[in-house]
Amino acid sequence: MRSLPVHLHDVAILLRDPGSGDLSRIGVGLEVQSLDDEGAIQTAHDSVGHRIPELRMQRRLRNGLRFLRFDVGGVPVATTWAAGTGRYIDEISWLLPIGPGEWWVRDLFIAPGWRGKGLFNDIAAALSRLSDGTARRVWSDVDLVNVQSMRSHEKAGFRVIARVRALDLNGRFRVRSALPPWPLPVTEIDPASRWIWLRGQRLHRHQELLA
Repeated sequence: MRSLPVHLHDVAILLRDPGSGDLSRIGVGLEVQSLDDEGAIQTAHDSVGHRIPELRMQRRLRNGLRFLRFDVGGVPVATTWAAGTGRYIDEISWLLPIGPGEWWVRDLFIAPGWRGKGLFNDIAAALSRLSDGTARRVWSDVDLVNVQSMRSHEKAGFRVIARVRALDLNGRFRVRSALPPWPLPVTEIDPASRWIWLRGQRLHRHQELLA
């Protein structure tokens, strides 16, 4: 009998309040470029030694995510995606909304030669002022097995506000932890249910939200 794949997802949800992190470094030599052309986005990924599948890129653009390239002295040093309305954590099947002007950072990638220089702090500070120049909150999430990413977030002023878990059977049946207290109403997908079976309309909606 063939066994079905089972995965335990253990995710920290993090928040950076305005004014957090190393304030002496904010904006030091960092330029932000927003790109929406698929070819330019692939080129930007290549420039920092990263790749993104074409389908994933198209999904993110379709779902309203913003692609950003960060330069220092005209040299690309990092890329990220930023969600401005909320984050669909597909491993747990929740769409967590965020407030106006806030951003949820996705897949931040720093070029190897620029790591260990405190650049993430500068990027987080730039994201907090991305909407209108007013410092706002920035959100993120990290798989707790990724110790290095957790340390980078903490150094940049992020704090853990929730820890959520889901036991995933074959990518279709999930047993989840309780939805944490959230500042805005959560409506996707069946947020109050401790278990979810992705089939029919639920599966269709899950596929729509993937980014």
